[in-house]
Amino acid sequence: MIVVGFVGAAALAGLVRWTTSTRLPAPLGTLLVNLAGALALGLLAGAGPTARTVAGGAFLGSLTTFSTVMVELRDLRRRRPAAAVAYAGSTIVGGVALAWLGLRLA
Repeated sequence: MIVVGFVGAAALAGLVRWTTSTRLPAPLGTLLVNLAGALALGLLAGAGPTARTVAGGAFLGSLTTFSTVMVELRDLRRRRPAAAVAYAGSTIVGGVALAWLGLRLA
């Protein structure tokens, strides 16, 4: 049953990420899902191992995306270097801050 939950959670998160990225301009959609994922992962700190595996590994692993951040940073650097710096900073600082908040709330 855990495998079914894992696959279902991963598929659902991929759909959420795709929907978000097609409805919001790049890189806003990616930033939004990555920051939400950082907060949610911090909140999962106190959960049991099955919940951490399914929700953290499958859902949040599929929701968040490092590779898209790298592609968007490359594209922004070419067109708007200052925006690339702001995006990188928002991703890193925001992600760490929200993960910390999630840990504190958990």
